Order: sequence, then C-alpha cells, then structure tokens
Amino acid sequence: MGMTRKGRILAQIAGGEIDRVPMVGGWSLGVRNVAALGGVSVEEYLTDPPAHVVAANRRQGMDGMVPPIVPRELDSIRAGSLQEEGFTEVEPEAILERAEAIPDSEDDILRTRFDAGAVEMEFREHFSRMTGAMEDIALVPTIWAAPANFSLYFTYGYVAFLSAVALYPEAVARIYWEDGILSRERNHHIIRLWKEFNLIPLLFTGDDICTNDGPMVQPEFLREAYWPHVAHALAPYLEAGIRCIHHCDGNVMPLVDDMVAAGFTGFQGFQYECGVDIYDLRQRHGLHGEEMLIMGGLSVTRTLPFGTPDDVCREVDYCLDATDGGRGFLLFTSNVTGVEVPPANLEAAYRYLAEYDPKAGRTGAKITTPPALGIEPG
Repeated sequence: MGMTRKGRILAQIAGGEIDRVPMVGGWSLGVRNVAALGGVSVEEYLTDPPAHVVAANRRQGMDGMVPPIVPRELDSIRAGSLQEEGFTEVEPEAILERAEAIPDSEDDILRTRFDAGAVEMEFREHFSRMTGAMEDIALVPTIWAAPANFSLYFTYGYVAFLSAVALYPEAVARIYWEDGILSRERNHHIIRLWKEFNLIPLLFTGDDICTNDGPMVQPEFLREAYWPHVAHALAPYLEAGIRCIHHCDGNVMPLVDDMVAAGFTGFQGFQYECGVDIYDLRQRHGLHGEEMLIMGGLSVTRTLPFGTPDDVCREVDYCLDATDGGRGFLLFTSNVTGVEVPPANLEAAYRYLAEYDPKAGRTGAKITTPPALGIEPG
C-alpha cells in the first residue's frame, strides 16, 4: 500500500523515505484548461468551479495544493495585476506621512493596531474552508503576510515606493519595523491554529522583490532595513519547527543568502532565464544545517507554454538531477499557469514524475542546464 498524500509530503520535508516525489498544484488559470485537466466539460465545470478545481488536481495526482485559484469566467485570462496608472496621484510623501504616524513603541503598536480576535476569525475560517474542500489533498499553507511586507508598491505604486526608498529610507525602514512587529504577533496566533488543524509544517510565503535583472532596491538597504524584520516575524514558525519557503520571481540570486539568514529553508518558483540556478540553491544550508527544499521547477514563462510534452519531461529530469534524484523536491509550477499553457504539457509533467522511482534514481544522461533556456516563444 502506498503512502498517503499528506504522509508523502511529511516524509519529504523530514528527509525520510518516499515512494515517489510529492506533487503540488493549485495555480492554473482558464476555465477550459482546468475543465480539461479534470476530464469534464466546460458546462459541468461551471456548475461548481471550486469543487472541480480540487477534482482536477486530484485527477493529476497532486499530494498538496496551495490555496487554489478558481477560474469562474469563461473568457478571463488573468488573475489580477498591478497597473501603475492607478497611482499617478500618489507621491512618495504619502509613505513618509504613514511612517511618521507609527507609534514609537512595540506595546503601543500592538495595543492600537492589532486585533487578535479578527486574526483568529480570519484564519480559522480560512483553514477550515481549505482543509474541508481538499479532503485528502494536503493544504500547503500560503500566507503572504507572514513576513514584514516589502511590497509597498501595491499600496502606493512603483514610482512612489521606489522614490520613497531613495528620498526617505528611514521612513520605509520604520514601516518595515512596524509590519514585522504586527506580522510576528499575527504569526503567534496563526501557529496555534496550525496545530489545531494539523497542518503540514510548511509555510509558503515571500514578496516579489526582484525584477528580471535583480533586486528592485539595493541589497544593502534590504539587509539593514528589511530582512531583520522578516527574521523577527518568522521566528515563531522556526521555533514551532515549520519550514519557510520563499516565492522567487525574477533574479533572486543576489538575495538568496539574505533569505536564508532570515530563516528561509526553501525556495519556490525559478525563472531560469533570469539566472536562477537550482543547483546553486540546493548547495545552501539553513541556519541549523537544513538542506533546502525546492518547490517548483516547471517554467510558466517558457517550457510549459511553448514547449512540448517531451520538453516538460526533460525539465522534470533537470529538477531531479539538481536535487540528487528528488531529495527535498516538490514538483510545482514556477507561478500561475496561463490560458496559453496546453493542459497536455501539465499532464505530461505530473504523469512523468508519478512514474519515477526515487529509490532507483534517474537513468540517462545528467541534465545540468535548464531546458527552458533552449525554448523561445514564437
């Protein structure tokens, strides 16, 4: 008898023996695509989209799911985006004013700006709804607000945010200080629910900090003004034995050491075309010597949309080689798969890995270069 889905992930996180490499899903766009992955008609899918999203992931053999995207509109092609034109009236001084209004002590911040009851209600409902919907598929808890929030651009736009970093760095740092305090307190309450709902000891989180060329702001600024507050916020998870995985878009390589120092022991995503190297990431070790967890591998920018089933299987082989045959590896997409991704490519990747025996190891030539690099859109 094989392992349970949850048991497979637990064993992989702990470095134990597994019958196959765990697989994770939940990030697929397109009503037609998800219906095809679930083996149902579009009409049937639309009768109950949330249930059919879970059924499609179960049909592909997923062991875990992040809180899923649920496509509901037939012609929708995006899950949301940030448009700078919506912030043309915002000036960097708005960030300065926010920083100046922050109380001077941690006690005052928590007394005036933290609502324990609201946190309890929000996450109890979230965990109850997610675990109930997924049944035997393990929830991969995904909490973007777990660390201090780097992404002030979502509130103020890129221009005002980046201008404030240049003009008022102390103000930006003060906001990160406050958010680290609030996040840490929130995390203490969330972890109590974590135990109650018997969730896997894995947190998926992290902000988009990089463009394709590298960090949005100087790593030296982040090292002083941001990462200490991330470490402060994540400490409750580390103390509870919960592994933290950082989402990686763009060229994150200049920040990897800082992420590890803040408490992260895993990475998700990977845009190979930006220079992200899984072989390199796997050579890092956590603060207590942990081997890095790797969640991802399937490129949503090249291989999945523009490759063939053979290409995506070769990409799986690359990930297996980079992780010594699948140690600490959970197959997932690098980000949300768009409507341009043929369902057959996703099916091929997960079916191929499901047939791989980690005890036997990989056969064939070792692949040390991401196959996505050889595939150009067109």
